[in-house]
Amino acid sequence: MPKWPDLAAGFKLLREVDLNAIRRQAESPFHLAVLGEEVQGRSLLVTQLLTGPRSQESGLIPQVREYGLGGEMPAGTCTLAILIIDGPGDDCRREKDVFKWLKQDKIPVIVCYSRSDPAQVGKNVAIDTQGWQDAETVAVNPVDRESLIRVLAPAMLRACPGREVQLARNLPMLREAACRKLIDDTCLVNSTYSLTTGLAEINIFLDLPLNIADMVILTKNQALMAYKITLAMGMTADWKETAPKLTAVVGGAFLWRQLARMLVGLIPAFGIIPKIAVAYAGTYTIGQAIYQWCANGEKLKPQNLRAIYLSALKRGREAAQVVIARRSALRHPQPGA
Repeated sequence: MPKWPDLAAGFKLLREVDLNAIRRQAESPFHLAVLGEEVQGRSLLVTQLLTGPRSQESGLIPQVREYGLGGEMPAGTCTLAILIIDGPGDDCRREKDVFKWLKQDKIPVIVCYSRSDPAQVGKNVAIDTQGWQDAETVAVNPVDRESLIRVLAPAMLRACPGREVQLARNLPMLREAACRKLIDDTCLVNSTYSLTTGLAEINIFLDLPLNIADMVILTKNQALMAYKITLAMGMTADWKETAPKLTAVVGGAFLWRQLARMLVGLIPAFGIIPKIAVAYAGTYTIGQAIYQWCANGEKLKPQNLRAIYLSALKRGREAAQVVIARRSALRHPQPGA
């Protein structure tokens, strides 16, 4: 049997990717502006944003600055702005004036209603299209960290699409949510790739080499995901220093050797859904192993990796159904759609 690629091989393949571009974006100048009437509310939110996994270890000094509503405003180079509304939101004239100024300067804005009533936290806020047009609008309690992670963190990532690594690297509170998104996105990419190549595998003579090629691409995507996770977690940006540690974390070719033994995808009769499911599960398991190591310094034991993998395999089968349905809808659109 050919030697299956492991994560170390994936890092070698990363030479074909412009890692410098990823690194430059992760390390590019970052400026978060937190604006609001109440000093205490602004300071509390800033403290929450700067607290999270590895916040005491990374040594990064993010540029997070507080602003009142009646004086100096952030410059156009600002990465993101959070506009805190402490009142009931019926008028908010000053906040709306500030919001218009920020939007004119093309600064992404999160409109954050501060809610002390737990029953109101996380609920949809009625958006005044004349006042908060195209803005992410959330209701949170700055004291309730769980609500910030559950509601505010995803909104901040949505406001800056494609910059999840940069935001998480500078704001530790966002790290878990950003890494979860990186893992989910890579699972989807690998699942879709497995579907595309799986449909081309029509006989036993073509199936084996195509599956070996699949392993190379899937592992390359996983290695890229692993590098992004380390950047998001505030670790060194030198991937040559990090790669050997990450390879040890996931046990080399453990996952793909397991898949090879299962022969899923090597025999056409097994079908496309199992192949997509194992691509999803293998990617998810590696992502979780890397995140846990970055966050807690833990190297998951083989039995724990296997448990995560088996759990992800079920979700992978569900993801396979979704991916296949989406592909079918694109190829055979309904009349009038």
